[in-house]
Amino acid sequence: MKYKALKDYFGHNSFREFQEEGVDAVLNAQDLLMILPTGGGKSLVYQLPTMLKEGISIVISPLIALMQDQIASLKAQNMSAEMISSAQSRDEVDEIIQRAYEGKLKFLYLSPERLNNQTTISMLRGLNINFFVIDEAHCISQWGHEFRDDYRALGNLKANFPNTAICAFTATSTEHVTHDILRELRLENPLLLKGKVFRKNIFISAQRRVSNGHEQLKAFLHRHKNKSGIIYVSSRKKTEELSIFLNKNGYKSLPYHAGLPQHVREQNFKIFVNDKVDIMVATIAFGMGIDKSDIRFVAHMSLPKSLENYYQEIGRAGRDGEDAEVLLLFNAADIAQHKRFLEDIQNSEYKEHLNQKIDTIYKYATGEICFHKQLAEYFEDTLDACTSRCDNCLSSDEKRQNITKEAQMLLSTVYKTEQNFGKNYIIDILRGSKEQKLLANDADKLYVYGIGIHLSKKEWFVILERLLELKIVVLGEFSTLKLTHEAADILRGKKELFIKSSRLEINIKEKKIKREEALDFDEELFEKLREKRAALASELQVPAYIIFSDKVLKNIAAAKPHDKESMLEVNGIAQKKFEQFGEAFLEVLNV
Repeated sequence: MKYKALKDYFGHNSFREFQEEGVDAVLNAQDLLMILPTGGGKSLVYQLPTMLKEGISIVISPLIALMQDQIASLKAQNMSAEMISSAQSRDEVDEIIQRAYEGKLKFLYLSPERLNNQTTISMLRGLNINFFVIDEAHCISQWGHEFRDDYRALGNLKANFPNTAICAFTATSTEHVTHDILRELRLENPLLLKGKVFRKNIFISAQRRVSNGHEQLKAFLHRHKNKSGIIYVSSRKKTEELSIFLNKNGYKSLPYHAGLPQHVREQNFKIFVNDKVDIMVATIAFGMGIDKSDIRFVAHMSLPKSLENYYQEIGRAGRDGEDAEVLLLFNAADIAQHKRFLEDIQNSEYKEHLNQKIDTIYKYATGEICFHKQLAEYFEDTLDACTSRCDNCLSSDEKRQNITKEAQMLLSTVYKTEQNFGKNYIIDILRGSKEQKLLANDADKLYVYGIGIHLSKKEWFVILERLLELKIVVLGEFSTLKLTHEAADILRGKKELFIKSSRLEINIKEKKIKREEALDFDEELFEKLREKRAALASELQVPAYIIFSDKVLKNIAAAKPHDKESMLEVNGIAQKKFEQFGEAFLEVLNV
């Protein structure tokens, strides 16, 4: 039965890694914790068993936008699903509950805070519940990157429903967070399934941000013209500014942040998922609320506050399995900004925990080993190296330049100015600037004044970044530069310092990214299928990717089926989806 349901509802002929084990556990009413990367197929693990059981499945999800997206997708597969939220009227809620009591719903979505409500608990006791699904389960852990206090109410599920299984899902969980989830949800003899962290369809690159990073971003976007993508920024103001910049430069974009009115956020979200604009410029408010499968790129304009946040956000790219690219722009100032936000935290242990997360992601960004390998090791997985799916591996044989002499110049300047000044002041001295502030302080009388004129200001910033990442120099109060004990060996010539040559070449070089072997398909037919999909999406008022993903359309354009039987043989075409959309696409195929 499960294999038939797999084809009828999802259009697949076989399960992906760990899916079948997860489905079997759910069908056998066993508690489950599944940790799979975004795009790994977690939702099928609870959706398929639901369709094979008589009752209803209760899905706990943190964001209304995410619930709406998943419900639209389920309905497109002929699965009955609804949600109860604070945005609905009493009559609407009553109608949904009545349908649930009558057995007319297979999925009911709730927010975690509703589980604090005794009325909700009483209502649920009257239903024939298959199992509870906890989406984004890492939110229950205070040591996780997106802790939500209302998730703590989920710890009472076992007490209220002792004979009902709980299935928890997340894409990001360290060992500490995993133990937290198991303990807080009180899972009994659970099956723990953990997939590989490595996603081979994603190419990762990281660059030191020059100025505001806009020129670097333009070079990156040039490779992704007319493609769907997300750009994460650190503030609401920068969201608006960058969106304006992109629109002026020919890239259709919209902003998304918590400061926008709710109806504007919802409208912008809808426009983006329906492919009316290519780019969403967002703060982390857009983190979990997107299930769009055909996102081809994700860019970060500054350093996220942890590797968990970063991995979750880049996970939005390439959910359809097609090639995607992610870019991280950063500099040392990002660390200082993140750490300023921690100053008022009273719990010293928790504060130190967050500090370590910030240090870890900076080490990741500045490290010269495989980015995928670093991610795998952070999440207690193993990977030798991706060899060709990240910037570090592509440039692993790159020449390195000896910058010991320049480092000595910069460290001497910090020392001679008594470690009382910041980056710009020190570099201006090195370059012999005529700034009035320098002259007023007699900086031009120092022997280091002007000794670094042979390098540009940008090149000096890159060298200083290298000193900061190696902790030879650190940022003190008011971002003044301070020497550490490591500086002594450099100044005395006991230790040499090297840097990749490309880091001193500020202009972005185009990397020859090794792509996965492409499917051979009829591109003209693919575009016609996309047009039909867009028309159907507009008519039905649903995101285009919910009808069929680009990957499925490419499969159709490659196979060129001519009737129902041959179309159902195409990977990704489910019986239920064909019943809704198949004939419309056959019209295009049989012209």
